[in-house]
Amino acid sequence: MSEEIEEVELESTGEIELPKIDVMKYVGRKTIIESVTEHKGKFGYFIKVASETIDTIEGGKEPIKLKASRLFSLFEDKNSKVGWGKDTKLGIFLRKMNVKHYKDLIGKEIVCQTQTNSNGTDFLTFN
Repeated sequence: MSEEIEEVELESTGEIELPKIDVMKYVGRKTIIESVTEHKGKFGYFIKVASETIDTIEGGKEPIKLKASRLFSLFEDKNSKVGWGKDTKLGIFLRKMNVKHYKDLIGKEIVCQTQTNSNGTDFLTFN
C-alpha cells in the first residue's frame, strides 16, 4: 500500500491551539485489537498494532479517533528473512497473548495503559 505525497506551499502557518486529550480516563479500559500493519522505516521493519476506536475527540477541523497503539520492531537475519526473536518485546507479547504470529492478534482483548514520550506527552498503549 503506497501513499502519494504531495508537495505544497502554505501561505500562513504558526502555533495553533489543539484540543487537550486526557488519556488517563481510558487507563484500565478493555478494548480489542483492530489492526496490525507492517512498515519499513529509517531503522528497518516494524509493525503497528492498534485497537478499535476508543473515543472520538471533537475540537479540530476533523474529529480525532482515539486508539491505543504500540510499535514493535522486526529484525532481518543474515539470510534477509524478517521476523522477531523469542525474547524480544514482540516475542514476549505474542506469548502473553497466546498467539504464534502477530497477524493473529486481531480480535484479541487488551487493556489500555498510558506511556509518556520524550516530549512529556501521554499517549494510549497496552502491554
